[in-house]
Amino acid sequence: MRPWILIGYAVTFLSVLFFVYTANTEQSDPAKTISELVSLISKNMVSDTKMKDVASKDKKIFEEYRTANQKFHKKIAEFIDFEKLGTDSMPKKWQDKYWSISSGEKKKFLALLQTLIEEIVYPRGKDFFENVKIVYHKPKYSSDQKQVDLRCTVHVEKKEVELLYRLIRRGTQWKIFDVNIEGEWWTDSFKNQFNHIITTKSYDELISAMKKKLGNVQAGTSF
Repeated sequence: MRPWILIGYAVTFLSVLFFVYTANTEQSDPAKTISELVSLISKNMVSDTKMKDVASKDKKIFEEYRTANQKFHKKIAEFIDFEKLGTDSMPKKWQDKYWSISSGEKKKFLALLQTLIEEIVYPRGKDFFENVKIVYHKPKYSSDQKQVDLRCTVHVEKKEVELLYRLIRRGTQWKIFDVNIEGEWWTDSFKNQFNHIITTKSYDELISAMKKKLGNVQAGTSF
């Protein structure tokens, strides 16, 4: 399976976060994290539809859109724990093999994964924030109160989808790092695909493919 298929899961992950925004007016602290993230993206990001429309027609406008979006990447990252997300997504045996030999390797990988999500997922996410109704259920906290699961039922296009969000407390803030979509955790999907690619090819091949995909997205030749 191609590494950039991972991004499809990422799109679902972020769009799901958007859905929660309309679910409940009385929000707990974890839900506030989600609503603030949604507000930031929905008000400021240029949509994937607009990006695609100008990519082949006017490279100057395309770059202006990319630059406009990049201004908000740092702020959006405050609501997502990319380090935990990426670490949980990489099988432990490959962490031990490739990340332990170089202290900078893990950092480079996490940065690459984050940039792919920022460049692809955020613009698509804005397009998904439409015509959705949510039944927002009671949060379930871990015994130490450091993690929380938020379950909701998404009503979209006459269908219902059960979703479960997982957040972790970092200081005084809750950060999102995973979502379960109808029984499948997003980080598990990443983990299975990473493992397949590294096992059948190599870790370097995975990194190379991810970099190639990122380059194509930034050039407007792939989305």
